[in-house]
Amino acid sequence: MMRQTLGYLLGNWCATQSIKAGRVDEALDLIDYELDRHYVAIDSLTLGRDLLLTRLTRFGEEEVEKFNRERYSPSVREWLSTTPGVEESLQRFTEIFRVFAQNLLVTEEPDRYVMKLDPCGTGGRLRRTRTVGATKKAYPWSWNKSGVCYYCTHCSVVQEILPIEMRGYPICVTQYADKPEDPCFHFYYKKPELIPDEYFIRVGKSPWRKKSE
Repeated sequence: MMRQTLGYLLGNWCATQSIKAGRVDEALDLIDYELDRHYVAIDSLTLGRDLLLTRLTRFGEEEVEKFNRERYSPSVREWLSTTPGVEESLQRFTEIFRVFAQNLLVTEEPDRYVMKLDPCGTGGRLRRTRTVGATKKAYPWSWNKSGVCYYCTHCSVVQEILPIEMRGYPICVTQYADKPEDPCFHFYYKKPELIPDEYFIRVGKSPWRKKSE
């Protein structure tokens, strides 16, 4: 990983020097080269996680949820303590997704912000390029669906299930694409009371209610 990071920084420096020297074509070639290297690194990490989760299912598919909970619980707890608002979460996730070179579009609706991922740079890209392991049955941690990519189930745990357990409502909710060629969507609701009950029920949780209710 250190070698990849140093290579990425060196590539950026070389591209910058080429631009300053007016060698635009050379700079563009360097940028394309580094993007290709970036995709290879991300694809390798994503594929490795998918293979690991698929192997874990030999002990039962429930092991996927256990892995995701153990892996991400500290990160979600830190996120909730340092990123209080929906706009902050949206901005932070946008920056994270940019690292994965995702094709994303954010729009605003009266009750929520909508992030379109076509595809996301990890699970979505993996599903469009390879055969992946997928749930045989429907589980709360697979949005009550079967056929969900094992890798992608971390979105339900990280963004929905754990936040609901920790504070009562999700960071955002995911509209998982049943077909790999379709985009996924993340919905960031501006207030907890605007989140439809169905998004709680599908992950096995009770709908959010104000404490005074």
